Amino acid sequence: MELVGHDDAVYCLQFDNDKIVSGSRDETIRIWDTKTGALRRILAGHTSSVFCLQFSYNTLISGSSDATLIQWDLATSRVVRTLHGHTDNVLSVGFDERHIVSCSKDRTVRIWKRRNGESVGTLKGHRGAVNSLQFKRGIVVSAAGDRTIKLWSIETGQQVRTLQGHTGAVASVHYDPSTHLVVSGASDNTVKVWDTRIGECTGNLVGHSSVVRVVQSDGVYRIVSGSYDRTVRVWDLRTGKCWCELDARNGGHKEKVFALGLDEARVVSCSEDKRIVVHDFSAAADERFFV
Repeated sequence: MELVGHDDAVYCLQFDNDKIVSGSRDETIRIWDTKTGALRRILAGHTSSVFCLQFSYNTLISGSSDATLIQWDLATSRVVRTLHGHTDNVLSVGFDERHIVSCSKDRTVRIWKRRNGESVGTLKGHRGAVNSLQFKRGIVVSAAGDRTIKLWSIETGQQVRTLQGHTGAVASVHYDPSTHLVVSGASDNTVKVWDTRIGECTGNLVGHSSVVRVVQSDGVYRIVSGSYDRTVRVWDLRTGKCWCELDARNGGHKEKVFALGLDEARVVSCSEDKRIVVHDFSAAADERFFV
């Protein structure tokens, strides 16, 4: 299934069993029905590209190249507040019950109070644009153009660990605290797997032919990566072998892949080709996706 409606490149998405939420260079956020692909709503509030978003229940937070974050109430489609503080493109965002964390081309990670949007801290240490972050269980994991991945304590604001090994800018990071797993994708065309307990790279996945713009994992069996080479790859986390490659030949994308998500049966991805593609493996003869 493909979802068509954005007027320009689709940069970010998140989905659950009910809805797919996407953000685009066309400055809008669109909400789609996961099962039917029907467009439900359009949210307009940013004045430039929507680069990142995260939702949980009725709260959605988006970040933009207009250097702001917007907190939305999904029940009413209204803006709750706009957060100002970054001085350049907001590239990634995460939040929990207490905090919102965002990162930017301005080389910083900012911490905000979720209840009122107050800026309460800035994490400085990267020497390049901070391209991606994950925020889980009090730990912020940030990936940057300086080729490093940093782990920070949300409570102290201190660096916990720095992971080094990529030979190009790190474009994306995934963090699973339950398994101490970090997965990263970079402009060196590789996907790397890290153990945060020892700070070492435990896997190097080679196959993409351009920037690995996004990585996701279930933390146990699968890693899924999307690249500027126009492909999405599904890897075996345990062996590092590529299970399958999704591209234009099997209904995939015709241009750069910018973001994706996965669950037990689906991979949903978005691209410069203005499309969102849902690959549903639930009826596939090849059941390795469920290993």
